[in-house]
Amino acid sequence: MMRKRWTAGETSSKRRGAAGMSVLALACIALPVTAGAAPYAYSLSGEQFIRMMSHPAQLSPVQYMDRERAYSYLDGAKDATAGIAWCPPRPRKTFELAYDAADYLKTLTPAALQGNAATLLLTYLRSQYPCKGGKP
Repeated sequence: MMRKRWTAGETSSKRRGAAGMSVLALACIALPVTAGAAPYAYSLSGEQFIRMMSHPAQLSPVQYMDRERAYSYLDGAKDATAGIAWCPPRPRKTFELAYDAADYLKTLTPAALQGNAATLLLTYLRSQYPCKGGKP
């Protein structure tokens, strides 16, 4: 592939435009990398999970997003471990498990609630739905 050579007759604005496009392309490539470093890293403490699940019946848009984030967090923990670390007798809907799990987490000490919510949720799921027949 041949590169375009700039000639003396071309204006510097064309060169700046090409340089600007290069910077724009670099920014577009770097954006997804920096988006991963958003202020809301996808890790929750037990305390954060409870707070996200403890909103009133009428949710504001922010509260709705909090609850959905807690649901998604629980989905990730339960999908990765169902049938391995815990064995539900029948499929349970996420919202049912989320509210039950939040109630369970409320019984833990404040120090325990500073721990990773995934570990705490898995402890709850194992206690409620143990696997039988040689499974963990």
